[in-house]
Amino acid sequence: MTLTTTRRAVLAAAAALAISAAPVLAADTPTLRVLINQSPWLNSFIAMVDEYQTETGVKMNLDVTPFGGMLEKARNSLRSDTGTYDIVNINAAGMAEIYSSGYLRPINEIDPSFKLDNNVLTFGGTDYWNFDTNSFDPNGTLLGLPTNGNVQVLYYRTDLYEQAGLKVPQTWDDLLANGKKLNNPPDVYGFVPRADRGSILYNFTPYLFSNGGSFFADPAKGDYSVTLASPEGLKAFETYLALGKEVGPDNFGAIAQAELVQLLSTGKAAQAIGVVAIYSNLENPDSSVVAGKIGTALLPAGPGGTHSSAAGQWMAGIPANVPEANQKAALDFMKWFLERGQQIAYVKAGGVPVRSDLTGSGLEDDPAFAFLPAFSENAKVSQMNMPLIPGTQIRDAISLWLNRAAIGEISAKEALNGAADDANKILVDAGYKVRPPSKL
Repeated sequence: MTLTTTRRAVLAAAAALAISAAPVLAADTPTLRVLINQSPWLNSFIAMVDEYQTETGVKMNLDVTPFGGMLEKARNSLRSDTGTYDIVNINAAGMAEIYSSGYLRPINEIDPSFKLDNNVLTFGGTDYWNFDTNSFDPNGTLLGLPTNGNVQVLYYRTDLYEQAGLKVPQTWDDLLANGKKLNNPPDVYGFVPRADRGSILYNFTPYLFSNGGSFFADPAKGDYSVTLASPEGLKAFETYLALGKEVGPDNFGAIAQAELVQLLSTGKAAQAIGVVAIYSNLENPDSSVVAGKIGTALLPAGPGGTHSSAAGQWMAGIPANVPEANQKAALDFMKWFLERGQQIAYVKAGGVPVRSDLTGSGLEDDPAFAFLPAFSENAKVSQMNMPLIPGTQIRDAISLWLNRAAIGEISAKEALNGAADDANKILVDAGYKVRPPSKL
């Protein structure tokens, strides 16, 4: 893996701001094997790996895998007698399953003196797991260290807003109203949702939470009774569908992240909600015709003024089934990666930070990093949608029903009722004590 001369110079300058220099490691330090997903933030992570290899001499091999295959590769490696990877990147959707399995080595068993810097984002304490309550808990065991702070932000065309005299939407109704004024298909769509089966639950989450709805009754207290099919849930889903049907492409139920990025970068999307990691792609004039014309903002609020964004963070876990030398080397890399200087370099390379103290770094004065205020605002209101062990199963079940409504097979009410029944069955089969699901 190599860097251009310019990028290496940027990284080297930023790395000089680090709290402490990376350790010079012995020649017999093991090669680190990392499982990582193919994603918009991959190149920025590669840039950091290249810099770490240059500074320390440590060799790192990345197994770059499509998102859909990540969880299965992680499971297979963690469950084997000897692990394939020394660092596994874990998405929010599969985090509870992996943490609860006991297959990760607790960070403080590798280094009893390690403490997570207060400025490192934990996204609601999702670095920690309580094995007694089977839930995320800031007072639990430290199992994960963040590698990417992906949250959703609102993207909008600043030039089109200016021409139409529009303001950044404060509510979902404002967003739809702006979409109607900007909608001019097939040249420009007023709003483009990300609504294919693999994306729809994640994209729908902020609508649900901001409208006062929920997937479960009270996860923090262990009550996972399904509450999705509620008046608040129906209002949220009808709003979500209205944006797609009234001002989106005809095939909005087939739009995944790649299609969303394409529509934004080719100028066909006036507004969209997407992860903050795609910002650098949209601002790259070599791949985007709207570079310099993209604004970012806090996601709109529901009727009660509540804002929400879906947490889509990635955590690095260190497997228990690899040699201790590998575990220590993996933690050394993560310590280096989380330092402020490295995080500044990470952002400059196109990554999404996992620290809250990057103000004063000069980044905020550069238009290339104009997304940082929107990132911070949305990170503060980000929430996990599936904070439980069978979360991936429930996600897939709900997504099927939601997508069927998006492509017009069934009504919003039918979709929510069907999703609630299937989610409840998964919980009951898994041994959860839950009340019957709410129904419309």
